[in-house]
Amino acid sequence: MNSVRVGTRGSDLALRQAKWVCDRLSATYSNLVSELVVIKTHGDVAVDEDLARSLPVGAFVNALETALLDGRIDVAVHSYKDLQTAPTSGLSVAATPIRELANDVLLTRTDVTVDSLPPAARIGTSSPRRAAQMLQLGDFEIVPLRGNVPTRIAKMERDGLDGIVLAAAGLRRLGIDYPHAIHLPTDSFVPAPGQGALAVQVRSASEASELVSVLEDPATRAAITAERCFLQEINAGCRTPIGALATVDAGVISLRGQLFSGDYRHCACGVESGVDPEAVGAGLARRLVTELGDCRQ
Repeated sequence: MNSVRVGTRGSDLALRQAKWVCDRLSATYSNLVSELVVIKTHGDVAVDEDLARSLPVGAFVNALETALLDGRIDVAVHSYKDLQTAPTSGLSVAATPIRELANDVLLTRTDVTVDSLPPAARIGTSSPRRAAQMLQLGDFEIVPLRGNVPTRIAKMERDGLDGIVLAAAGLRRLGIDYPHAIHLPTDSFVPAPGQGALAVQVRSASEASELVSVLEDPATRAAITAERCFLQEINAGCRTPIGALATVDAGVISLRGQLFSGDYRHCACGVESGVDPEAVGAGLARRLVTELGDCRQ
């Protein structure tokens, strides 16, 4: 295979992620020509829709998957947290590259700490998980916020928001060093399953599958598998306030999970360890669902 068409969304972050994949492939295969192909997804077109309320599952990936199945591209690069848990027939994730930072970051307009935010601080996010986590700290006003990373930062400054919550991985990949940035601890602000990781998707059994396998990081694959099994067992979508983060040490997977009630008033959290990522994810999910049910009674 002398050339490969790499599909991506058109945002700055998506393009940066896809170019990273192309650069790694070029460094491995000196004669390979990589072409970036920009695909518009529903999530890109419907920029005014509230992500937490109206965007369908797969809003950021379906168009890319269709382009793969139609043969218009050979590889699709996704933010792993955007992929639905049910696999798409005919497609597979052939590589899970090493993960970037997984934590969230609170950007603030002024130099404050999490503990010194004003009581009625206006915090921008369209993520139910992030909203639930921030509301554990105080009676803040959660302001819906969509758009790419620079757009969200501009909205914070233009609309006078006290802060916005973003993924550290996106800021790192875009090279954004904002002056007031608080890295949120992953024990209490557990990130979204798959946050900071990429999914390199291909048609099953295609030539591209072997081509991109050089990008695979087994530890990241195991961690993401545990997180997504947790998500799948709970049967949660993008509207469910849920967090999961796994680490792998000497083959042992340690998964931290966090599950909120729909009204954000109750939270169950815990840790599960083991060597089978699917068993670890499903086991923790069942335990937290039971605990959340108990604490609401």
